[in-house]
Amino acid sequence: MGRHVVITGALGNLGQKLIRHLAPHPEIAALTGVDARAAPAGLAQDVTAALAARHAASELATLEFRTSDFRDGADAGWRQAIEACDAVVHFAAQVPTPHASWDDAAASLDMTLHVGLAAVASRQCARVVFATTNHVMGRYKDEPLASAVAAGALEPDAPYGVGTVVDIGADAADSTPYAAAKFAGERICRALARADQDQGRTEFVAVRIGWCNAGANQPSSLTPTGAPDVRPDRVPAAQQAAFARADRWFKAMWLSNRDFVHLFERAVLADSRPWPASYICVNGMSNNAGMKWSLAATRAWLGYAPRDDAFARGPRPAA
Repeated sequence: MGRHVVITGALGNLGQKLIRHLAPHPEIAALTGVDARAAPAGLAQDVTAALAARHAASELATLEFRTSDFRDGADAGWRQAIEACDAVVHFAAQVPTPHASWDDAAASLDMTLHVGLAAVASRQCARVVFATTNHVMGRYKDEPLASAVAAGALEPDAPYGVGTVVDIGADAADSTPYAAAKFAGERICRALARADQDQGRTEFVAVRIGWCNAGANQPSSLTPTGAPDVRPDRVPAAQQAAFARADRWFKAMWLSNRDFVHLFERAVLADSRPWPASYICVNGMSNNAGMKWSLAATRAWLGYAPRDDAFARGPRPAA
């Protein structure tokens, strides 16, 4: 019997990519995509038909989409889905970008709390995969934290550095509200796992996602603030050094499409017996040369084997 997986925020960039990857996986029997937005008519059939061109119909998981609001803790639509599933991947957020306001962040945090509590209460959902963010460690981009860690040494259990600040003139950005909601979400997942550890029913995996843009998601599409029109020629001379530092920081945390779906497949399916606890937190980037982030825990606990590098032409073998 394959697993039934619920994906929240299913109509977003990451949700759609993961659904298309998991649908033909032999260990996945059913997928339920839940989003506050209504799915286009016939979307499940269209996705299944597209995948059937490469896979036999018998190899595909059943797929349905539901419209439901995770901000409403009593909404039966999403609660029923989680009560019947084996695992949930939680992408949903009111504003799933670093430009979220404090009110957006509060709503997103409510969603994470609702999903976590429902999973533990379900007595069936064995795993919650929480999509957290690199922005909970964004202060490591700049001093004094930047020089505190060497390349490849930024582990998930390092002291928090919540919020990424990019000061490049008119295109300045501060992700602190967005990052704070993810930081608090990680702590919620950790606390729920500890509270449930005697029962052993629900495990939590927090994945600090790097930079995974919509569509083809090439390194060239990454910008220091996430806005597509941020260009060096728009940056004042006084901020050029800050721009270069931010540009390198974000490109060094690129997560390619194929590494993304592989990472989250492993987060859903990996054997948890080697884990140090029922809650783990891991970094989620491609194998980018010279990045601060350590992938040691991701490899060890999930069996993650990234293939891409933002600074190389083509795949780079996993180290």
